[in-house]
Amino acid sequence: MLISLTIRNYALITSLDVEFKAGLNMITGETGAGKSILLGALSLLLGNRADSQVLKDKNQKCLVEGSFDLSNLDIKEVFSRNDLDYDNPTIFRREINPQGKSRAFINDTPVTLSVLRDLGSKLVDIHSQHQNLLISDPDYALHVVDQYGKLEDHHLSYTKTFEKFRQLSHTLQQRQDKLNRAKSDQDYLEFQLAQLVEAKLSAEEQILLEQEQLILEHAGDIHLNLTAGVQVLHESEDSVLSKLKQLISGLQSIAPFYKEIAEPVSRFQASYIELQDLSGELNQLGNHIESDPERLHWIIERLDLINSLEKKHQVTTVNELLDLQRAYEKQLLLLQTSDDEILGLKSELKKVTTELTTQAQSLSNDRKKVFPDFEKNVSNLVKELGMPNGRFEVKHELVREFSPDGIDEVKFWFSANKNQPTEELSIVASGGETSRLMLSIKSLNSNSLAIPTVIFDEIDSGVSGDIADKVGNLISRISKGRQVLNITHLPQVASKGDFHYKVFKYDDAETTHTTMKLLSADERVTELAKMLSGENITPEAIQNARVLLSK
Repeated sequence: MLISLTIRNYALITSLDVEFKAGLNMITGETGAGKSILLGALSLLLGNRADSQVLKDKNQKCLVEGSFDLSNLDIKEVFSRNDLDYDNPTIFRREINPQGKSRAFINDTPVTLSVLRDLGSKLVDIHSQHQNLLISDPDYALHVVDQYGKLEDHHLSYTKTFEKFRQLSHTLQQRQDKLNRAKSDQDYLEFQLAQLVEAKLSAEEQILLEQEQLILEHAGDIHLNLTAGVQVLHESEDSVLSKLKQLISGLQSIAPFYKEIAEPVSRFQASYIELQDLSGELNQLGNHIESDPERLHWIIERLDLINSLEKKHQVTTVNELLDLQRAYEKQLLLLQTSDDEILGLKSELKKVTTELTTQAQSLSNDRKKVFPDFEKNVSNLVKELGMPNGRFEVKHELVREFSPDGIDEVKFWFSANKNQPTEELSIVASGGETSRLMLSIKSLNSNSLAIPTVIFDEIDSGVSGDIADKVGNLISRISKGRQVLNITHLPQVASKGDFHYKVFKYDDAETTHTTMKLLSADERVTELAKMLSGENITPEAIQNARVLLSK
């Protein structure tokens, strides 16, 4: 339960420290005194988002801290799952700096808001005024039925399978769309690939063919000049080699008596040998050069094909064409692989769908078993609350498609009048009737849940007189075995509390402040009398207040 609440610099609250008790804690105060501010501060502790607008002094940080007694709660696993130290009591803290940045702590360990919400949802259930509108929401109605029937674990198991189903369906659709887009280009890919494969390209082919083309186109000139070179070096009567040979012989003749000529002679002899080799090479090259019009024609056609493919695919080399060929092959192989993957996904989705169908049907059957007892108990409670002809029904329909909540749609129908058929709540129920219905449902579900603290924010709105007294009795019953904080404007309800807190505003020289205090017995009589008669408290109002407290 909530042991204490500390608030600093929040809305109209400068500083507030308040302790709460077990049992029924009533909270009253004039309209605008700041009761909703307290609820807002407590909501921060339970994971609601906030910004710097909540700061009373925009230059100081806001702090909200709550101490919770965890006795008789089996929630150590939640602490362990979130790497938190388990302490009893446990301290929740929120801090909001002037820039609007928020920090959250549990037992001084920083946590995310989701962790705060996860743990807080097991400690406190807040019923705010706007929740009366939720009673007509099919999603909320289904949630209420699951709570009453203690089907949350069953629902959670279904939800996990549904998430798997949803992800598989999404993945399959993505893969199918991608494959469909790829298959629309399949004929194009196959044609382009066939053309490249048929060309039988090789990496260095274009360079080699261009070189060979140049040789064949100039074969005559090449052969003529090679032959002329051989003639000059060797075959003519006054060839270079014959002249050089004569030169060497003459120089060798003076070698016996002119030793300095030995080195030049050696070099001339080396040159003679080199020129002989060159003459032989030129002769060999000339023997291999010949005109080949057919080969030249084939080369020109081959290069034209290569150039046309390069131009078509907007590349400049055969290597790029080969890269493109491999890319086409990979894309076509991917199509085949995607087909196999899709078959695998479909098979897996079929299994999950079968599992989901079984779980959805089982959950639906369990829900339907809950309906009669739930209808009966809600109807009995609304009769206690001054609607003797009240009749409550759960209307159920199966939906065609799986949803995160199953295959059920649930709506609450009601009739407050004798022999009148039930209709949708939003059509037939007044504000006061809706409040009493919601209180009845909360009463039933509070017994189904292990949450130690329940907070009602004017759940008694729209009722008065004897009905208010009965509403107060029901709220008192709900508080047996748990802590209830009930914000009310009704003296009949406020008088049922084990403890009574008053929220009020006061002014100092600079600003207006909101605070609250636990009332003594005498202060409580005065507060109830004021709620009965207004600011001018009459003796009759005092007497009536004492009567209310004595019930």
